[in-house]
Amino acid sequence: KDIFGISVGNTLTFTQGTGVTLSNSGIGFDGSAALTQAMSIGQSVATTATVEFNQVTASKLQLDSGTIYTSTGISGSLGITGSLQTSGDITISGDATITGTLKAQEFHTTYTSASIAFASGSTQLGDDISDNHNFTGSLKTSGSFVLNGYSVNEISNDSTMADGSTTALVTENAAKSYVDSTAGDAQTYLRKQYVKSSASITNATTASFTAVTASAPTGYTATNENDFIFFINGQYMEHNALAIQQKGSSLELHVHTGSIGYDLESDDEILSIGKFNS
Repeated sequence: KDIFGISVGNTLTFTQGTGVTLSNSGIGFDGSAALTQAMSIGQSVATTATVEFNQVTASKLQLDSGTIYTSTGISGSLGITGSLQTSGDITISGDATITGTLKAQEFHTTYTSASIAFASGSTQLGDDISDNHNFTGSLKTSGSFVLNGYSVNEISNDSTMADGSTTALVTENAAKSYVDSTAGDAQTYLRKQYVKSSASITNATTASFTAVTASAPTGYTATNENDFIFFINGQYMEHNALAIQQKGSSLELHVHTGSIGYDLESDDEILSIGKFNS
């Protein structure tokens, strides 16, 4: 029932805009008849709804009370239960905890803490005797290494082994050269067995041989009368009555006539078998 008879000169009009839909968009309302406007935005925005936007621009995005996303990074904790893929770089200023498997093509580190606790031999060499560590490339070290408590600080190629170092390992070349040299000298010396006949007999006690005794290599007892056997006219001469002396290119046999029981005669033939140089 019209009591007051009020009329308006301009109508009230609502027009739908971007993202908003009106059931009676553009229809004016002047109060003469009821007009219902239903407004909708295309999707539910309730707190329990799943809201989807094509693009959102903001200076920061806060998902809960502890995690904030900004253009410079993420502050707070970030939990990912699915997959994360990025074509750019990821910088983490705090700690990263990965409960699964971390796979990477290459690792670069700028600092390693001495307080890291290693859980198994896969992250630390030699923490368990059952661990096996395989290397395909080369291993370079500028310091020493310790094997069963023994320190080694050098791989030596010194074929003379003159230093006698207790902390150096030798190369195959050094060992071979040393053995060839040492064993060769020793074998040559041990094989020297020549027969010589006395060149002259003087003073009934001395027989001279035109020969030089072989020099014993390092580590062997110097050549002496025990390295020779002497025969006089085919009879063996006892060593406890003999002595030898090298004089230049001549080897002298000195006989203790009192011990051996006879004097040397000028026509005696004395033969010697032993370590002459040639």
